[in-house]
Amino acid sequence: MTVADAALETRREAAAASVKPAIAFLSFAGVTCALAPLAYVRMFSGFQPYDDEGIFLVALRDYLAGHPLMTSFVPLYGPFYFEVYGGLFKLLGIAPTHDSGRWLTLIVWLLASVAGGLIVLRLSRSVLLALAAQLLTFVVLGALAIEPTSTYGLSTLLLVALTGTATFRSARPRVTAVVIGGIVMALFLIKVNLGLFAAAATGLAWAASFDAFGRRLVLPVVGTLVSVLPVLVMWSLIRQTWVLEFAIVASCSVAAIAVTAVTSTRPAMPSPATGWLGAGAAAVAAVCIGTALAGGSRPTDIVNFLFVFPLRFPTVFTFPLNANVAVVGWAIFMLATAVAVTRIGEIPAPFRIGAGIFSWLTILLAPASVFLLALPLSWLAVRAPAGRGARSPDSYARLMVASLATIEALQAYPVAGTQTYLAAVGLVPVGAIVLNDGIRQLRASARWILGAPAALNVAAAALSGFVAFTNFNATMPLDLPGAYSTRVVPQQGETLRELIGSLPANHCSYLVTYPGMDSFYVWTDQQSSIEMRYGQWYLLLTPGEQTALVQQFQHQPGLCVIENSKLIDFWTKGRPPPSGQLVDFIDSRFVPAGTYGDYELLVRASS
Repeated sequence: MTVADAALETRREAAAASVKPAIAFLSFAGVTCALAPLAYVRMFSGFQPYDDEGIFLVALRDYLAGHPLMTSFVPLYGPFYFEVYGGLFKLLGIAPTHDSGRWLTLIVWLLASVAGGLIVLRLSRSVLLALAAQLLTFVVLGALAIEPTSTYGLSTLLLVALTGTATFRSARPRVTAVVIGGIVMALFLIKVNLGLFAAAATGLAWAASFDAFGRRLVLPVVGTLVSVLPVLVMWSLIRQTWVLEFAIVASCSVAAIAVTAVTSTRPAMPSPATGWLGAGAAAVAAVCIGTALAGGSRPTDIVNFLFVFPLRFPTVFTFPLNANVAVVGWAIFMLATAVAVTRIGEIPAPFRIGAGIFSWLTILLAPASVFLLALPLSWLAVRAPAGRGARSPDSYARLMVASLATIEALQAYPVAGTQTYLAAVGLVPVGAIVLNDGIRQLRASARWILGAPAALNVAAAALSGFVAFTNFNATMPLDLPGAYSTRVVPQQGETLRELIGSLPANHCSYLVTYPGMDSFYVWTDQQSSIEMRYGQWYLLLTPGEQTALVQQFQHQPGLCVIENSKLIDFWTKGRPPPSGQLVDFIDSRFVPAGTYGDYELLVRASS
């Protein structure tokens, strides 16, 4: 290519990179308006019997009523979630119910989808690729409708915001460092593991930002530590086959990113801004923990939440991830490829394009398991093509986006349920970077390739909409307090209404659910025990706490129990059946008063 040709190509690329704000705004607004009805029918269709939704609604109600945070009774979730969501409910003057909680989650879903598209727009300067990313993010985040009002919505929005902030880091190093530090701490104060993973990704990008001498000293050490993090996190269950396979895949994927970062020629990077990162984290911690302490939380509660219970949780409940030996082999092969590329140099454009499309395809088709195939490809986003173009993201953004997506995939351990979908969201901008790099290598002649993933994502959203509207039409309003817009299949609704309607006839004024099914406390005016809010209360309560509750319940008038043996089996997952003083008390002192589907109403036996 002659100098004149190169100059012409540079001008063309700069012209392609200049996005007209009006066109982008109208495009995103149009797609969002089209997706909003689909989000509504998905969000308000169905109710999961295991009832994580109820746990969050009742915990929010307890917080708004003055109950202190970070107690042993709702041990998984930190103060930031409650202070933000509780503050919103209080500001709007509405109570946390199934309907209001789902509206809030719907808004978060749409915001996160738009933000995901805008991040890709900033990374690629392609409106078409950005809109495709918005659609893909929306489809994957449909998992939020499974467990509305959970921490997943807020934590995902924060992770998306962290990714977006990284794209501005080189332009505004101090301000963005403060924001990044604050977001990492906010995630830490929602769920400790999310904050730990975000801190690890931030630490890798921080280490790569040192000057040549500091980079040679710090980056290999940090890269090694981050690479072994998956094994350390999963060590307590590492002998289980799926845990070992997941740990190997994650470690190889992170190691490939670290190797690429260490061996790349140091490009222009922002300063480490260590003090500013710490300032942002400290400010959020001071406000959040200070508010919790002012609300009655004790320092011991904070220590237990941050350090004690996270180590215990894998022994409480696990849900395996569908990993296998083939995926492990794929991850090892891609790590070897990343090492080999350090000597070869340039990565062929067709390989990048294929990898980008493949990543998006795995996220779209089966994020609950196949997203593991996309993790080992994340390192490709770190290594920029030769030459710098107007549509090429900077080196800090590349490293941060790729490492954050890969390390945050660890949130699928130890419960690979909804978390696997949320883990897949971070891979959307990674795939977009890789695909855009490949197209940029082939110059303008390859832009037509963007039509394929865009069309695929449109088709996926359309199919999702068809299924959602079909399911919506097959449901009816639950028609219980706080759940008048929430719809369920007719049989489920009839069962729940009949069960709740039987409570007055059986003189029930104080309710215990076994296992914890907190939505019943939202739908009724029954009093309940705060200590038994969490689903597996029989595993979390100490013998002393159980003794105190048994003594209380022996003299509690109007005490009734709603038991669901099918859910008990679900939570047990092969472990010994529930035991303890409270379980013995329920089994020996209560008798069935009626059966309603999978639910059984128990009343006190006549003496």
